This record gives sequence, C-alpha cells and structure tokens, in this order.
Amino acid sequence: MNKHHLSEDIESLINSNPNQALKIAQYLLSKTNTTDEEKSRVNFLISKAYKVKGDYSSALNFLFEEKNYEEYLSEEEKISIEINKVILLRELSLDKQAKKILAKLESSLSNIADLQLKSYAEVSIDIEKAHFLLKEGQVKKGIKLLQRQEAISAKMAKDFKELKLYFDITLGQLFLEETDLAASKKYFDYAINMINEQNGDNAYSKIDALYGLASVAFHKKAHKEVINLSEEALVQAKKLNNLFLQVKIMQLQSASYLALNDLANYKSTNVKFFEAQSETEAQEQEAINTTYNLISDEYSDEYAKDKSNYISFLYVVSALFLIIILICLFFWQKTMQRKKGLDEIISYIEITRSNLLESFSVNDKKHEPKKNVILKETEEQILSKLKKFENSKRFINKDISLAVLAGQLDSNTKYLSEIINTHYNVNFNTYINKLRINYIIEKLKTDPNFINYKISYLAENCGFSSHSSFATVFKSITGISPVKFIELLNQEKENNLLEE
Repeated sequence: MNKHHLSEDIESLINSNPNQALKIAQYLLSKTNTTDEEKSRVNFLISKAYKVKGDYSSALNFLFEEKNYEEYLSEEEKISIEINKVILLRELSLDKQAKKILAKLESSLSNIADLQLKSYAEVSIDIEKAHFLLKEGQVKKGIKLLQRQEAISAKMAKDFKELKLYFDITLGQLFLEETDLAASKKYFDYAINMINEQNGDNAYSKIDALYGLASVAFHKKAHKEVINLSEEALVQAKKLNNLFLQVKIMQLQSASYLALNDLANYKSTNVKFFEAQSETEAQEQEAINTTYNLISDEYSDEYAKDKSNYISFLYVVSALFLIIILICLFFWQKTMQRKKGLDEIISYIEITRSNLLESFSVNDKKHEPKKNVILKETEEQILSKLKKFENSKRFINKDISLAVLAGQLDSNTKYLSEIINTHYNVNFNTYINKLRINYIIEKLKTDPNFINYKISYLAENCGFSSHSSFATVFKSITGISPVKFIELLNQEKENNLLEE
C-alpha cells in the first residue's frame, strides 16, 4: 500500500472522520520502514485529528513532539505547527504562552523568502491576533485588522482553503460580537458555501459556521431557526466526538428552548449540558497540566542547548580565570535555587489537611457570589458530611466520582458540585486531587517507610490510577515533582540531624 496515498487519506479524513484518520496514521507509525520524514508529517496530521476531536492534551503532545523532526519539516508545516499551538493554548485560556509563540513566529517573518508562504504566515498570525482582540473586547480593532487582509486571503483561497474558511468564520464571529448581524451572516454563509463546494466533508469548520448562523438567529430572536441550525451542528459535533463543541451548542439550544417556553426540551438539554460540561472541565484541566509539562520540558531543552553552545564558545575565546568565575557563579546559583526550593518545601509540608482545605474553602471576594438555590439547612448538612468525608480515607478510592460521593452523602451531583465550587472555589476533580496529594504528603512526613517506596506505589496508595497522572497532579499542586519533593524532604531531615 502506497504510504503517500495513505498520508493523503489521513488529511482528507481529518475534518470529517478523525477516528478513521487516526487509525490510518497509527498504522503508518507502526510500520518499521516508515522514515523520519514520513513520521514528521504523520505526527502533524495526528495532532490536527486530535484537535478536531477536542482531545487537546493528545494534540499538544504530538505538536511538541515535532521538534524531534524539525529538519524534515517544510516551512509551511513549521508555521502551521506553531499556529496550531497558539490556537490550542488560546482555547485553554493560556493566552500568555500563546502570545509568546505568536510573537516569536511574527519576528521570523523577515526570514521567509517565498512571498506566498510569507502571506500565508501573515494572514494566519493576524487571524490569531484578531481572536485575542475578540477575547479582550477590542472588536472594532480586530475587524479592521482582518479587513486589511481580506483581498490577500481571497487570492489564497485556492491553495489554502482551510485558511480562507478560518478567516471568514473569524470575521463572522467578530461582526457577531459587534452585533452587525447582516455582515456576520454574510461571512458565515461564505464559509458554508465554500464547504459545500468542497463536497461538504469539512464537518469541523461547518460546525463553527452553523453555530455562527444559529447565534445570528438567536440575536434576531428566531429561536426555531436556532434549534434547527444548532441541531445540525450538534449532529456533526457528535460524529467528531468533540465534547467541547457539543457543550457550546447545547448551551445555545438550552437558551432557545427556554425562550420558546419549551420546558421539556429545556430540562432535557440542560441535563445533557451539565453532564458534558463536567467531563470537559476534567479534559481541560488535563490538557492544561500537559501543556505546562511540555512547555517546561521545551524550555529546559532550549536552555541546555544554549548553555552548551555558550560554554563551548567561552572555552575557545575566554581565559581560564573567566571560566572559573562562571562556574562558581553557576554553582552558587544552583545552591541558592536549591536552598529556596528547600525553604518552600519545608513551608509546604507544615500544612495540615485541615489547613489545606481551609485555604481553598474561602470564596474569592473578587468574584460575584453564585446565586444559591439550595436550602441553608441542606447546604449545612452536605458541608458537615463533606468534613467527615475529608477526615476519612474514602477519597483514596479510585472509583470515587461526583456521582458516587453524592450518593454517599445522600445528595445529588448538582448540589454537591455547586457546594464544592462555592465553598472550596474549585471543581470536584481538583477537590479530590488536593485531598489525595495532602494525604500522601502527610504519609511522607509521618511514616519514614513511605520515603523509600516507589512513586507508582505512592500513586496507588492515594487513589491515582497511574504513575503519570499522579506526578502531573502532584506537580500542579506543589510546584515540584514527587521525586524532587522526596529528595528535598530527605535533605531537610539530614539538615536537622546536622543541626542537632
């Protein structure tokens, strides 16, 4: 079977049947005779398929892995990879990290010799800038920015069809926010017509265009039209198995059903919406943790590479005396960082379980309090039961979930989720993870045997299903890895013995 044809099959299926695209891609990667050049292209296509499915964590993993195949990537692929990173980070509200990548990409524009490729990069960058302006409420500025590129994007429509679709949909979203409904509808219609001309096999972009048209209809109070358009979009989103898109669509449907006074469909849609939203919150948190780890590793690699080159240069052009000074400074910095880390960890391990819970039980006064529809007596009963739950070890049960805990507390998931959000200012998954991490920290403090156990045992002991998920959550809560935590804990004990 021709690998080139298989690669083309993957690309043609990404936006309509990502699961099938992933099967073909995994088959290609499993072949022992697949070259690194072929792997570089397949990895990029896999990342796009995962993005279409709404699996941002996997998409980012494959995007960041492309640095291992950089020498085999074309200039267009390198630009597309960076733009896709920006899109995913923006979707996860990691705007600072996304803008940093965008700025770096923009600064490299002068190095692009191919004029068409340079235009592709400039339009792609401006689209992302417009999305940030949309988020920041600078809608008019975003519209002007894209209108300056409209003629160029039209000329590029033949060679860069996805970019033109993305351009029109983004302009439609900007005009929608500006409540210029006629202009907004015009651009969403452009996108729909372009998709239909391409045999309508781009379900991913079609969902955005249909959702845009449904939003225009919502502003016009044409709620039956909203239901029809959003239902068509929802069917496509389910085919892609993209929960993030489903949640967005169901929220719009729910509001329209309420406006139509269709309470039966309103309640039914709302139940599905809350169930899906709970799952997307967990997926989003996992993707954010993955991103921080990937970015941290990338910065470490860049630092190591730069440091190696710098030291080599100094070895050639500098005197031995200067090298000795730099080495001394380096070790001094490492010592100070280690001391700082030790001070932080000593401070952290003094926190008891009750102190930890108290620290995230205080409501953020900067935000408006949620309207509480729960009876005060019921709320106090659930809070009392939660305190007992926190003092037990039931949270280390791997099967614990919002539904299971709600059943144990004689409550329901909606009440329990609201109380945890209101009183602890976190979602259910973060609440359980903090209890588990604090539990294992207490074990490491009080039981000397735990320091000698493997990380996999510690993970299992406090309720995590895998070593990797435990390490990720531990680092996101404490700021350091479990291995580093134990190392510093041992060092603290050694320091205490020396002081005695």
